[in-house]
Amino acid sequence: MIISLASARYAVAIDTMGAELKRFADTIDSVSYLFNGDPQWWAGTAPVLFPIIGGLASGSFIHEGISYQLGSHGFARKSEFTVVSCDSTHAVLTLQANDQTRAVYPFDFRLTVSVVLEWAGLAVRYDVENLDSQVMYFSIGSHPAFALPLGGGYYEHHFLEFEYPERDERWFFGDGCLLDHSESAFDAGRLINLRADLFDRGPLIFRDVDSRAITLRRSRGHEAITIRYDAPNVAIWSKAGRAPFVCIEPWWGLPDPCGFSGTLSEKPGIISLSSHATFTTRYSLEVR
Repeated sequence: MIISLASARYAVAIDTMGAELKRFADTIDSVSYLFNGDPQWWAGTAPVLFPIIGGLASGSFIHEGISYQLGSHGFARKSEFTVVSCDSTHAVLTLQANDQTRAVYPFDFRLTVSVVLEWAGLAVRYDVENLDSQVMYFSIGSHPAFALPLGGGYYEHHFLEFEYPERDERWFFGDGCLLDHSESAFDAGRLINLRADLFDRGPLIFRDVDSRAITLRRSRGHEAITIRYDAPNVAIWSKAGRAPFVCIEPWWGLPDPCGFSGTLSEKPGIISLSSHATFTTRYSLEVR
């Protein structure tokens, strides 16, 4: 089911399957800021990544001596959420543990996704509640895809600007897992120019970043969209071959390192949440 929000300036559509943003558009200028999910390139638009990010080294994880099979990026993006409330500018959706989730992830949880239209754009908040009597281990991330070109021009007229200078080091992703290999990524200080070969070797993964904002800009105009986040890791991804979108993905967590054989609690970047505690994170999109 698709639910819609609208303000004087913006319109948003959210699919209850995965609580996924499907549309974020300027109603005055008729500009769509999110990719439209054209399956020729990629069927997603802004999936929620939970309770893992990326893949598991063996396609499974071990918790208390039991092995559980779990696919890449977890199950939230393929789960039907319940609409708790919805008005013209605010929607709240939840996913709670059930027999299907417990078969692949042995924790009682409630994941709440809140979407709010704001003057400058929109804000998305995730609340993860541990309803279990044991410590819960999870990762959570966002995967919004921004439509290109932004306000006209060509793919190569766009660049990404990080809030602060970062270590010039991008990590690689192979077969769903994090490779023990990094290379330089930035073109000038904190800038990454979009070019045809940028994603030929998969996403650009940045660990422990200082920046809490990344802006997608068009070099031959004033158009820009900024994503603000509080997560420690970020991935930049698109399909190879000048696809008409670029994803900026804040991650609370990381894929398994290739060859990882530890338990879920030992997984790099994993969040541990005490019984009956709540973890909250958010990101926002600001249009300029």
